[in-house]
Amino acid sequence: MKHFNSDMKQWLQDKAKQKVKNKIMNQFNRYEQILLRENEKYNLTAITDLEEIRQKHFADSMNILTHYDIPNESRVLDIGSGGGFPGVPLKIVRPDIYLTLLESSTKKCGFLKLLAGELKLDLQVTCARAEEAAHDAALREQFDLVVSRAVAALPMLCELCLPFVEVGGMFVAYKGTLEKTEQELADAAGAIDACGAQFVSLCPVASSAMGERTLVMIKKVKPTPEEYPRKNSAIQKKAL
Repeated sequence: MKHFNSDMKQWLQDKAKQKVKNKIMNQFNRYEQILLRENEKYNLTAITDLEEIRQKHFADSMNILTHYDIPNESRVLDIGSGGGFPGVPLKIVRPDIYLTLLESSTKKCGFLKLLAGELKLDLQVTCARAEEAAHDAALREQFDLVVSRAVAALPMLCELCLPFVEVGGMFVAYKGTLEKTEQELADAAGAIDACGAQFVSLCPVASSAMGERTLVMIKKVKPTPEEYPRKNSAIQKKAL
């Protein structure tokens, strides 16, 4: 009887795991359908081949999971989310996280709300520019993890993203080749220091469909001074 109970317990665990896997796959399948259906209306992505969507958007978004163990029930902010990357794929595989998507485009915010509704994902969509939202007390230094695949130079990303990270939390930027990222990191040293953070590591991602990929890990060690981030015109004019 004891052996039977042990076997039954393992069987139930395996069935539960399979059920979770099936749910995840169904959500990703639904995600790609919605993305392709709404793409022309919202101008979400130039990638329309299904396999490329799976590799260049879904798999790439989840590269962080091989390099950083996101604590359970973390508050996660995705800045410049666009079509939902990397935040939504992370939410699908880690439903325990509390996810906020920050996007400045009203149209894309509309898509993100539609997406969350159709996938039945419990997340928040905030339609605002990062340099303005970062001065909102409800968002400033409120997140355990901030992520961004935004196409912007690292010095600018650091000034825009680090004010949202709580002290002790992490900012992870998805960047390109290791060589280019090393140069961007050197250029971003002033911004990292000014915003109360320290560089942790560069994590090259092997065999990424996006080409050579590097994740930049930066830890918040003290509060960001109130003057940061500056207005967009000042950021564009001169990096920290």
